Formats: sequence, C-alpha cells, structure tokens
Amino acid sequence: MLKNYFKIAVRRLRADHVHTAINVLGLALGITSCLVIYIFIRYELSFDGFHSNSANTYRVVEHSRKADGVQHWPTTAYPLAEAIRRDLPGVQVTQTAGPLARVVSSEDGKGTVHRFEENRLMFADKNYLQTFDFRNVVPEGIWLAGTAKTAFDQPNAVVLTQKLADRYFAENAGNYEKMIGRTLMLNNTDPIVVYGVIRNPPHNTNLLFEMLVNYAFFKANNQYQANNWSGNYQGTTYVTLAPGADAPAFEKQLTGLKTKYMNAEDNRRISYFLQPLADIHTNTLYEDFLGGYHVSRQMLLVLGSLAVFLILIASFNFINLTTAQATRRNKEVGVRKVVGSTQTQLFIQLIGETLIIAVIAGLISAVGLEFLLMALNSSLSIINLDLRTDFTVWLFAAGLVAAVALLAGFYPAMVIARFQPIKALKNIGSTERQRFSLRQGLIVLQFCITYGLLVGTFVASRQMNFFMNKDLGFVRDAVVTVNSPRNQSVSKMDVFRQELLENPAIREVSFSSGAPITENYFGTDFRLKSEPVQMNRQAEMKVVDLKYQSLFGLKTLAGRWFSNSNIVKDGDAFNGFVVNETMVKMLGLTPETAIGKTVTISEGEAPILGVVKDFHNVSLQQQILPCVLICWNTGFYEQIHIALQAAAGDRLNLPQILNSIEGNWKLTFPQDVYQYAFLNESLAKGYIVEQLVFDSFRIFAGISIFIACLGLFGLIAFTANQRTKEIGVRKVLGASVTSVVIMLSKDFIKLVIIAIVLGSPVTWYALNQWLMNFEYKIGIEWWVFMLAGLLAIGIALFTISFQSMKSALMNPVKALRSE
Repeated sequence: MLKNYFKIAVRRLRADHVHTAINVLGLALGITSCLVIYIFIRYELSFDGFHSNSANTYRVVEHSRKADGVQHWPTTAYPLAEAIRRDLPGVQVTQTAGPLARVVSSEDGKGTVHRFEENRLMFADKNYLQTFDFRNVVPEGIWLAGTAKTAFDQPNAVVLTQKLADRYFAENAGNYEKMIGRTLMLNNTDPIVVYGVIRNPPHNTNLLFEMLVNYAFFKANNQYQANNWSGNYQGTTYVTLAPGADAPAFEKQLTGLKTKYMNAEDNRRISYFLQPLADIHTNTLYEDFLGGYHVSRQMLLVLGSLAVFLILIASFNFINLTTAQATRRNKEVGVRKVVGSTQTQLFIQLIGETLIIAVIAGLISAVGLEFLLMALNSSLSIINLDLRTDFTVWLFAAGLVAAVALLAGFYPAMVIARFQPIKALKNIGSTERQRFSLRQGLIVLQFCITYGLLVGTFVASRQMNFFMNKDLGFVRDAVVTVNSPRNQSVSKMDVFRQELLENPAIREVSFSSGAPITENYFGTDFRLKSEPVQMNRQAEMKVVDLKYQSLFGLKTLAGRWFSNSNIVKDGDAFNGFVVNETMVKMLGLTPETAIGKTVTISEGEAPILGVVKDFHNVSLQQQILPCVLICWNTGFYEQIHIALQAAAGDRLNLPQILNSIEGNWKLTFPQDVYQYAFLNESLAKGYIVEQLVFDSFRIFAGISIFIACLGLFGLIAFTANQRTKEIGVRKVLGASVTSVVIMLSKDFIKLVIIAIVLGSPVTWYALNQWLMNFEYKIGIEWWVFMLAGLLAIGIALFTISFQSMKSALMNPVKALRSE
C-alpha cells in the first residue's frame, strides 16, 4: 500500500510541476536559512567548551571602582595567580600574559635567517596546557612532540603550534620530534628553545595563541608589571575549582587575598569575581583587549528567532499554495471516498506528498549548505569563522525536514481528507470562510515579518553608514600604520622618518603608542593633584611625538601642543600633559581654566599644557574616554603613522608609495619585519559584529520577501479560482479588465496594510532596543517605516498583478463553463 501511495504522490507532483517547484523552492530556502543559523549559533555557543574541566574553569575578572563609575576588566594583576597558588592550595590556577606581538626569527638548514611578526605570542605557565587540554575536540591529545609536564621546565621554553612549527622549520615539516631543542630568537635578542609542538587549536576559542613562551621568561624581563598589584595590564588568571565547589565562596577567599597583599586604596577599589569559561564569548560586559570578538546572547536570540520565522513563513506558504489548489482535487477525493478510501488513508497519502516535497527541499538545502558555509567562512575570515557540518547537523536537518513536513502538510491534508464525497464531486469546498480567514492571517503574519526585516535592513544600513562616515575628530584617510621596529633607538627611528619625508607623496610621519582609535590601549588613573586619591578616574594614556597632532589633525581648544622642551626620557619627571575635552569636563574645569592645573596620573604628575577637541578614541559603540597624551621619549612607541598626500591634480600611486616605504624600512631596519595596514580599513574591522547584523538583515529580508511573494501568489490563485464564475458574469455585464484587477487586488493590499500597522510598533521597539547598544547612533525616522511600507505594498502589487491580469483577461465563456 505504501508503495502505491508513493507512486500516486510522485505522479501527482509531476503533473502539477509548477506548484511543486514553487513549494520545493520555498521550503528549500527556509530550511537552508534555518540550518545556516543553527550552525552559526551552535558554533558561537561552543567556544572553549571542549576542555576536560571547562565546566569548572573560570576567568578571574576585575571590577575597579573609580570616582566616575565601575570599570570591568577581563584582566587581573599578575601576582594574583602566584598568591592563589601559594595561599589557596588545592585550586588549579594558570596565568597568562598576552597575546602580544613579537618578532620571531628562525634559521634554516642553509643558515638563512627568516623573520616573522607574530601577533599571537602568549606567555603562559606550566599549568596552562593542563587546564586547557582540548581533550574533547582532540581525544588522542594535542601533543605532537613534548609533554605538558616537561614543556615548561626551562625559563626560555617555547611551545609551538603545528602551523608555526612547519613555518619555522620547513625542512623538518611533519617530523616534530626533530624540532625539539631547536632555537628561535625573540625580537632578535633573546634565544628561546622549542620544548613542545601541539596541534593547531580550534578556531572557536577565546584563548588566542599560536605559540606559548614560559611565563617565567616574561616575569624575568618585566619585573615591575609582574609584581605590581595595582595594575592589570594584559594578564589573565584562570582557576579550576573542584567539581561541586562553591564559586561565591572562592570569591570571598580572593577578597582575603586582596586584603593581604594590596595597599588600602587598591583593596578598596578592586574586587575580583569568577566568570565561567562558557560565559566569556557571549558576555559583552568585559571589554576584550586580547584580540578576540564577542557575540552577545541577545544577537544569537535574534538570529534564532529569524530562523523560526523563516521556517514558519515557508511552511505557511506551503499551506497557502496547497489549499489554494485543493479544489482541483475535489473530484479525486470524492471518487476515492466513494470507492472505499478512508479519511486516514487519504491523510497518509497527502502527508506523504508533503514529505516527498520536504525531502527534496532538504536535499537541495544540503547541497547548497556546503557552498554557503564556504562563502561565509571566507567572507568572515577576519574572525577565523569555521562553520562546518557534522553528524549532529545532519541529524538536526533530518528532524527539521520531518517537522516541516508535519507542520506544512498537516492542515492541508486534514482539509482535503475531510471533504464530503457529494460536495467534493460537485466541486464544492467546505468551510471556505474559515479557511480563507486562516490564510489571511498567515499572509498578515508573513508580511509583518517581511516588513520588519525591511525596516531593520534600512535602519542597520543607515547605522553602518553612520559608523563609516561619521567625523571621528581626526584624519583617518590616506594614513598607513606600520608596527614599530623592536628594540630600536628613537634617534634611528628619526632617521627613518626623515628618509620617508623625502618622498613628496608623504605628508607627515609620527610615532606613538597607537592611533586615536587603536587596539593598543593603555589605561591610567587621573585626578587633580589637589584632589584625594579616592577621586581617581580612569583614562586612556597615549604616548605621542611632536608630529602626532599635525598628522591626525587634532584641534587645540586651549593652551598649546608639545614642544621640544616637553620631551622627557624614561625615568625623568614629566613637565606637561595634553588632555582631551572629556577629561577636562570630568575634572570640573573648562579648557581655558584647565591650563596650568597639575594632574596626577599613575605614571607621574605634570601641569596641563593644552586641551584638544574630543576625538573618538574608542569605537562608536562607546562614549569617548578621557585621554591624556604624553610626549615620552621611550621605547613606548608601538606604531609608526605615515600620512600620504597627492600632488595637485594627481592621484596617489599606492603601489609605488608602499614599495618606497618598504624599501626604506629594509635599509634602516633589516632585522625587523615590515607590516602595514591602512587606518580606515583597521577601523572598519572594529564593526565586524555590526556588519554581520546588517548582512543578516539584508539577506534574510530578501529571502523573506521572496517566500512571502510565493504565499501571495498562492492566495491570489486560490481566490481567482474560487471567483471564476463571478469574474465571468462581471465581464459579460461589461466590467473592464482594470475593475476586475482592482476587485481581486484590494483585499490583499488590505492584508499588507494591516501587516504594516501591526508590525510597525513591534519593529520600532526591537530596533530601538538594538540601537541602545550604541553610544553614538542614528534616530529611527518616520520615513523609514513609510519607505518600507511602500516597498512592501509595491512588492505585493507586483506579485498579485500577474495572476490578477491572467484572471481578468480570461474568456468569460470559458469562465461560465468552468464547472
């Protein structure tokens, strides 16, 4: 019997191939969209969940109370880990520093030295790869050579990932045991020895490293930071508690450590808390200065809702299209019932047809999914996205296909199977009014979602344009940023500057700790010298040179910029600061009254020389931070900024200019790695998550529009079929084609207008909540809703017009003889 049902279903679907193709396409789009979102959400929720003790592992985070509020830091003071290890035995603790950028040199078998700029070098202690063992993703273990117990025995030991090991020792690629004992040079001065090689860590981790150097090496070379309880720098502390241990109780023990080791002021302002490892990736409270990215749970919830909506509207379309064609099957159903078919048998046959369509749609989705994931991984390579399919994905896909078949097929199968034989043979449907109301409701719901996505696309597009085009208060175009050479004197860097300025295409060159907006964030406390220490606030500190202002076009509001007399050497007292407007306001001063006031920061004190107009020193998601600029002639310069200019009437010849800069670099710093980036491109990378939101709105709005149009097509086809005789009578009595088209269209336009009215407040609320995540944002203008509404109505009219014109142009004689 089942075989017979299958044959009948296939014949039926082949006979009505147009509507079968539409149904398959609609369901395939819905299933594919849902699978992509499922894989993405699963990936984002899987971060760092593959370690043996991930459920009991926590990051220690710091809350620092200042006069201007509480700062939330993912990093802690470096001595904390040693204090836990010493005073709280039984708790596994590990300490890291970084990831940091360093130059690493290797020598091949021919004696040739190769140098690489590594941005993911991390200092870690011997417990690190025991705490983070990647056991659940690499059951056989991550060690290709060496062991976790011996890899950090020596202070200058280094553990390489497979990727770097094959790069440094290409002549021994794959033979990792031969790499043990080989020597690398760090920053051209410090030898480090390979004691281990591990597999490449998976991409879904916040533990971003490609090589691990013994933390003892960092401590020996950074005594001030390693023993300073007041600062948190780039040190991260992780603890693993015993199963069932009480995390709040351990936090109280950390409070005891603070009291023991910190001075009274630091103990007052600093609090330590435990953050579960699984919470790190989706919690945006703690700013991440360690090179990773966050995706909030709210965003994942929005994407999950989109997946549900797309599956629902695809299923609703199937219902509309199937029931719209139901009257064509009345006679078939009547004959089957007369010759003995039961309602259950008819229901099984009709559900079987739906299942076949859903399976075909699922197979198409499976093929398209692999190509789509490849495209996504490639387009989002900046965050190392690694979306893949596996057995659980295909299991979810199979369940999704079955659920779609049941959801989309149940109602039409029930409607058709319950036709009464007499009415069916007379081509009379049952409960038309009730079923028509349901279809109206489905269309309204579909267009509510579509309309919301259209408005969301417009708003997200305007917000992204706002991000990219807003005046940031500094020059960002035609600025090339190069990482500073390691361990080079300032005088030698000045020589490099003068060589570059001989090129007429280069306007200015400046050295600093970072551009106005940079990942190289250095924090400091600040207050007026006359204020008590409890009035400390948090500021960003930038180390700049004399040319920084002119290169970036910073505007002076009061006082002056630095001069040669303000350049101080490391260890000498400062004799002047330049600060921004925000810092002056937080001190309760004006730019004019601030000049000459002595400010105390963590690094020293000096009078305010000048006040510059606020420039954005963090992304537009956040408020401008108070900023103190220091002219400090030290090795604190992390970046070289090169401003380009074109001669009058000419265009910049970028390849020639970049080759010239590289040539000067290699002559001046032959032992350093040359890497450059355009500042405006670097700034754009800071909005990768927002760009993902915009792209999601745009893509899913397009899919939703297409699927909703299929639903309208099904509904207009149903209505035209039901009103065939009425159309024929109207045409015989003199009705024009236009009047018939209006008659058929007006009810559907009413549905779209109802969807717009119902969807507007919900859409406004949702988008307003999203925009509240940004400190600097656009307003939601009324015309956006009008434009989206007109577009929705236009799309509906375009979809309806085809079937309406077809029905209006039908020969009235054929219409009256349709029975």
